[in-house]
Amino acid sequence: MLFVAFGALVLVPLLTGLDPNVAFFGAGIGTLLFQVVTKRSVPIFLASSFAFIAPITYGVQTWGIPATMGG
Repeated sequence: MLFVAFGALVLVPLLTGLDPNVAFFGAGIGTLLFQVVTKRSVPIFLASSFAFIAPITYGVQTWGIPATMGG
């Protein structure tokens, strides 16, 4: 689990040029919110995905970080 969390929360933001701290914060908030909504019935940790590396990289190179993250 630790290797998966490292890859998803540290490596993906570094490869895409984003801040890993934001990934940690988002994963934590998302996980806590998921636990509240499901009343802790599903043990899960939400994190980033390697599937988004190519689209994020393209978006950052084409439009910049603010437009990519903000729409």
